[in-house]
Amino acid sequence: MTAGATTSEQEASNAAPNLTGAELTGGLNGWSTSASAAMGVEEMVLLDGPLGIVSKAMDERDTSLIMPSGTALGATWDPELVSDVGQVIGQQGVERGVSAILGPNLNMPRSPLTGRGFEMFSEDPLLTGILGAAWVDGVQSQGVGSCTKHVVANDTETERRRMNSRVEPATLRETYLRPFETAVRSANPWMLMMAYNRVNGTHCSQNAELIGVLKDEWKYDGVVVSDWYGVDDTVAAANAGLDLEMPGPATHFGARFGEAVAAGDVAQPRLSDAVERLTRLADRTGRRSGGTPPAPSRLRSQHEQRAILNKAASRSFVLLKNKDDVLPLDLSGIRTLAVVGPNASKPCFQGGTFATVRPEGDVVSPLEAIRAAVGPGIEVLYEPGAAPSSALSLTDLGSTAPDGTPGVLLEVLPAGEAEDVLYSEVRQASAFVWFGPVPGLGAGVPGRARITANFTFPNATRWTLGAGGTGVSSLRVDGTEVLEVPPPAPDDVMGVVARAETQEIALEMPQGKVEVVVEMAFQPGRVQAITAVATPEEVTDPLAAAVDLAARADAVVVVIGDQQGSSRESADRTTAALDTASDRLVAAVAEVATETVVVVNASRAVLLPWADNVKAVLMAWFPGQEFGPALAAVLAGKEAPSGRLPVSFPWRDEDIPGWGTGLDAQLTLNYAAGEPMGYRHFEGSGRQSRYSFGYGLGYTTFELVDAVTPTSPTRQDPANGVDGIIVRATVSNTGDSQGRDVLQAYAKAPGEADFRLVGFKAVDIAPGETAEAQIALDPLGFRRWDSSNAVWAIPSGEWEIRVARNASDVGILCRIAL
Repeated sequence: MTAGATTSEQEASNAAPNLTGAELTGGLNGWSTSASAAMGVEEMVLLDGPLGIVSKAMDERDTSLIMPSGTALGATWDPELVSDVGQVIGQQGVERGVSAILGPNLNMPRSPLTGRGFEMFSEDPLLTGILGAAWVDGVQSQGVGSCTKHVVANDTETERRRMNSRVEPATLRETYLRPFETAVRSANPWMLMMAYNRVNGTHCSQNAELIGVLKDEWKYDGVVVSDWYGVDDTVAAANAGLDLEMPGPATHFGARFGEAVAAGDVAQPRLSDAVERLTRLADRTGRRSGGTPPAPSRLRSQHEQRAILNKAASRSFVLLKNKDDVLPLDLSGIRTLAVVGPNASKPCFQGGTFATVRPEGDVVSPLEAIRAAVGPGIEVLYEPGAAPSSALSLTDLGSTAPDGTPGVLLEVLPAGEAEDVLYSEVRQASAFVWFGPVPGLGAGVPGRARITANFTFPNATRWTLGAGGTGVSSLRVDGTEVLEVPPPAPDDVMGVVARAETQEIALEMPQGKVEVVVEMAFQPGRVQAITAVATPEEVTDPLAAAVDLAARADAVVVVIGDQQGSSRESADRTTAALDTASDRLVAAVAEVATETVVVVNASRAVLLPWADNVKAVLMAWFPGQEFGPALAAVLAGKEAPSGRLPVSFPWRDEDIPGWGTGLDAQLTLNYAAGEPMGYRHFEGSGRQSRYSFGYGLGYTTFELVDAVTPTSPTRQDPANGVDGIIVRATVSNTGDSQGRDVLQAYAKAPGEADFRLVGFKAVDIAPGETAEAQIALDPLGFRRWDSSNAVWAIPSGEWEIRVARNASDVGILCRIAL
């Protein structure tokens, strides 16, 4: 007993729950966790970054290397290379003082329509899990944590904050949770992020069943964090097992977590568990007072980092067609090379998300790189052939601030009519986002933001101008208001910000100097945004100029694809097709040029209605900022494309899994309508994909000679699967150049209708040589979820193992008894 304390006081003290560290459970601001002097924990910076480290302040001047997208990395089928990319982004995190990077995205694109599919690795849970684990391992080897996301069934962006994913238990376990399980088992990411959506009726951050799988079944020891603004209920989320609410200032956790424990609504051990996990994260990232910062496994020079990104880009390219071996280009027979397509001069590296990255250092466009690669003896001519499919930033159109400086003038003013400028700066962007404090104004204070841009037109022209933001926005041209945009619905503010949503108006712009002003009045809120965009009307027909050029050239390279707004967070697509102008461009060029090569710069499965009419099709995804040099090397034959499709390509929209289904009146998406998805959909439905999962050509040819399973399992355990099964496959390089092939093993349980990927192995083979690949089959691929008893089981009997070069290849069949 403490000296001087009465018995009743001591009993009351003993009964009081320990609330130490509760402050750790709520974020500090938009990017940092809270510190705790009592626990010796410092603030930890968490920044978005599947494709590169994002600026804390969404400032276009804060740059980092743009990595290949998830789908591009998926196309490499190369865990070692993906780990190297993870190390690069981890090193960039170290250099920027980041404790954890919000990535990778281990959701799966059930459909090419999902707006955020470019972040995802593949449609297969094994490939996604293995590559995701490699990315996590690479990042964390640098002493920076991975916040792997989004648990779970977060593969549609439509109404993502409110929608409900209805998923059968077996499908949930075997398909959608599986990549996360592989990542936890193999790499143990230091954080896992819960998704916005509901799963079977309960929001993921408040879903005790889901979080129980992570913590109890998988024995996960890291931090379970909400997606930003993804918590609705303190008690429900705390009791479910959530450890951290982001962003800050905390609305439901932090002090309120402690209050819920003190009130008896949440048990004290639940708080202790959260605090223990957060202090463990501080230890792992070197953010514990008196602790030692972790030592990176290896620090690479800028040249080495760019070399890794270049290799990842070229290895991600998938050659879908190469009629008459038109690739690599025979430069000796070319005097004039036509390069057409808007993506040749302005490639797309990423979709539209909060995680938009501004590139670090020089970025060489495909057009510039091709010119450098072919040398001075070949004339390379360019025409865009199509207008951009998305509106452009005002700075992309040559805007100047009122003082003549290139860019726009961004100002922050008080609420009302006062013209007292609280913040003023010339910026090289025309869309701005602030989480928390607004420059010159602070946080939670009403005010106004204003963008002023001047243009000088040699002749009268017609433009479409757009404005939007988180409050009431107005658009003025030469002092006259021409558009007022109402504020977004309160429950969709984050979606509007993510989509950079605007309303537009077409206007005649007079000859001479014109001033464009977008102003937004905002009320107190946790996030603020203002956006101004424009689209000039085409004066001449870009298609005609491109077709004329193609008809005169010895060979044509067409580079088409997405714009940054084509695939984006908080919005899904309505079709897998590219924009109409791009398809029309390829079709028109193919009519006049027999030697046409098409490069598709889109990180999703797309429709290719013109593929039969061109010589070659190269899928380039969003391959990172080394796109240009990597593409030029592949076209010239200095490197060979060796990627394999991580997603199935449909012939038409109607062939997409779940086509025609969507959210019902209760915002529920019934997964059963589209299951199984991916290559299993095409196999089970009897429909043919245009290009199969796992498919890809190269600059040589391969023949699968033999495949055997000489091993027996060393262990069978329902929870951990079947260990020790190895398939030995023999493959020959029947062409005349070095090449890399990816051998794939698919398994079918007794009584099942379709095969599932259970292993893969890449082999490099010299021309005329034969090699043996040992494919270690995934132990967890032999489990099936018994929904009746809620346990894992291993189906007994004769399993079929098909070794093939893609999902629709008949391959070689082996059998093994379990």
